[in-house]
Amino acid sequence: MKNLRDFVLAGLLLAIGLVLHYVTPSTGTPVKPDFLLAMLFLCLLTFEDTKVGFVAGVAAGILSGLTTNVPGGFVPNLIDKLITTGVLIVAVRVSRRFINQYILSIAVPIAGTILSGCVFIGSAILLEVFPPQIFVGAFVTAVLPATVGNVFLVALLFGALKQTARLYGRRVRQKDSEAI
Repeated sequence: MKNLRDFVLAGLLLAIGLVLHYVTPSTGTPVKPDFLLAMLFLCLLTFEDTKVGFVAGVAAGILSGLTTNVPGGFVPNLIDKLITTGVLIVAVRVSRRFINQYILSIAVPIAGTILSGCVFIGSAILLEVFPPQIFVGAFVTAVLPATVGNVFLVALLFGALKQTARLYGRRVRQKDSEAI
């Protein structure tokens, strides 16, 4: 039952991210800040199940690919989310032992957004969706603002999710102890 609850919550987070991604305006280049990434990072930080993380990564890639403003941007979005998800699942698992979870909620969006942006722009260049000259401009106008936005969004929502989980966990334990 817990696994199903995790998938449902991940789906809700990605739905919020889809709306954010869809309504975010372009910043002057074909690439726009990807705030769907923030919800993917929340999924990776909140759920320890690797299956939930990979399903969320694939879903995020498909959703961001469907709502991109870049002609031919579906495949680069999918590539970017798969690589970012794989790298971050490993990084979060290893880092969780050594780094406080709230510090991790700041570090993951910084590293993840920069990685994701570089992979997206790089794969779009390799697939000849973008000319090579666009890399620096797209990085500065889309990736850096998205990094700042994702850090604030993830840090804020991660704290709220943790507090909600604590309250929910207390209520469940209280109801269980009252039933006995």
